[in-house]
Amino acid sequence: MPPGAALSDVDTPQPDSETMPTAGVADHSVAPAKSANRTRRLVVWVVAAVVVALVTAALFVRLPYYTLSPGSSRATEPLITVTDAETFENDGSIDFLTVSLRQATAAELAAAWFDAAVEVESEEDLFGKQSESENRDINVRMMSDSKDAAAYQALTRLGYTITSTGTGAIVASVRTDGPAHGVLSKGDVIVAVQGQPITLNSELVAALGAATPGSLVEFVVQNFDGTDEHTIEIRLGARPDDPSRGYLGVSAFTRDLNFDFPVTVTINSGVVSGPSAGLAFTLGVLDVLTPGSLTGGRHIATTGTMDLNGVVGPVGGVHQKVVAARRSGAELMLVPSSELDDARRYAEGLRIEPADSLDEALAILTTVGGGNDVLPPKPSSEPGF
Repeated sequence: MPPGAALSDVDTPQPDSETMPTAGVADHSVAPAKSANRTRRLVVWVVAAVVVALVTAALFVRLPYYTLSPGSSRATEPLITVTDAETFENDGSIDFLTVSLRQATAAELAAAWFDAAVEVESEEDLFGKQSESENRDINVRMMSDSKDAAAYQALTRLGYTITSTGTGAIVASVRTDGPAHGVLSKGDVIVAVQGQPITLNSELVAALGAATPGSLVEFVVQNFDGTDEHTIEIRLGARPDDPSRGYLGVSAFTRDLNFDFPVTVTINSGVVSGPSAGLAFTLGVLDVLTPGSLTGGRHIATTGTMDLNGVVGPVGGVHQKVVAARRSGAELMLVPSSELDDARRYAEGLRIEPADSLDEALAILTTVGGGNDVLPPKPSSEPGF
């Protein structure tokens, strides 16, 4: 078949000369189209791969930021077991509140932007100089100490005599508006103040309370594991609730806290760690050991640390804890007074009251038919620690 006839059959325009090879016509009319198609397909695949990589990173790659969202509200009484003493079941409940902490992806950070109940903290702000695992170990220890302090306070309030020992005061949190901000960090252990040994957190509280606001105080500090002991100086402020007393701006717990309990109290906190359930556990133990309902039959939620002096200390995540309390149906929530304004900002009808000590918490519960009304008279003097 002549070449011209073949090209005419595929409707391809022909030159006058019959000497132009058929292959040459194909090179100039088909190859560029195939090349363009290949280029377009390559671009599409590259774009798709980039999109998949970005989406994967947004969904799965963890960034040095953490989201704090409302956690659970759990009744303390079912978690408490007491041996060698009579226990009681009562109406109502005393809940402790948690915050859900999660290392965030880019997608989770974006979602947090639109959720008023979720806050974002940088890894550095959240953990300070500790690693995440070190911070977890500290929080586990603080939870253990919090349980012991709760049992101590509850049993002491009921008239039991208890002795205790420790190896220093662990810094649990540092207020950003306090004198210790930027000097002390979470996990530091104070072992002496003005040359006086500190073995219990209560001794730290007493030493600071006796100091004059504005005075320069010397502290001997160690790492959590006892290493790197060094001396620092901090000029004290004045306590917001009592300007005549020295103020450091930290909450703390006793390291290696050990008690000689006449009654065995076990609190099953599960995987929850940290010190913020101290007040809730204290009230829960009192409720279990009291024939009348400490809550007056109400659903109560609380947050705040508890030390051996009966002082309730501030905690983090109060915004998220208020939301958790609301969602649980709590009727009343107790918080440290320093966090009262922040808590009430998110109350949405939930009654929130300040409690800076066990005595103040019991006084508030008395207003709902529980508290001191169902407890025996307070001992005239409490044993030393």
